Amino acid sequence: VVAWGYGYYGQTNVPSSATNVFAIAAGEKYSMALRADGTVVAWGYNSYGQTNVPASATNVVAITAGEDHSMALRADGTVVAWGASFYGLTNVPPSATNVVAIAAGQYHSMALRTDGSVVAWGNNSYGLTNVPAFATNVVAIAAGLSHNLALRADGEVVAWGDNGDGATTVPPGRW
Repeated sequence: VVAWGYGYYGQTNVPSSATNVFAIAAGEKYSMALRADGTVVAWGYNSYGQTNVPASATNVVAITAGEDHSMALRADGTVVAWGASFYGLTNVPPSATNVVAIAAGQYHSMALRTDGSVVAWGNNSYGLTNVPAFATNVVAIAAGLSHNLALRADGEVVAWGDNGDGATTVPPGRW
């Protein structure tokens, strides 16, 4: 892993343990790497424990970083969350089972389930955790600072949350 840019908080000081990496994620002031053996390495600013990878983060297949919270998706479809606990960020809902993808926004999180449904939790400003009823048959998710996106199997995009600067305005011909 090679990192560059503003490294005041140590987020560009890649530790020597970040080897055999196949995925990376970046929070506001910290960085994470997922190793081929399913372990997670995190470094940088640790104000809320976002770089203290819990022992339960094993057999990890995906990682994501919010502003001050981190998440890992395990091979068994379960989600592990750590770091800032405000807004319930580290309280993964019981409905977040059979998960195939995860996404973290500033202060909210999402999980995509094998049945194409989306589970969201954390800060509900702008309705971030109110997944629209038509967000069905979802195949991919993304979380922004204060908006969310879901790609449906039919190619349609579902967007919700803060529409500042048109973030949730999907172009004509889409939802």
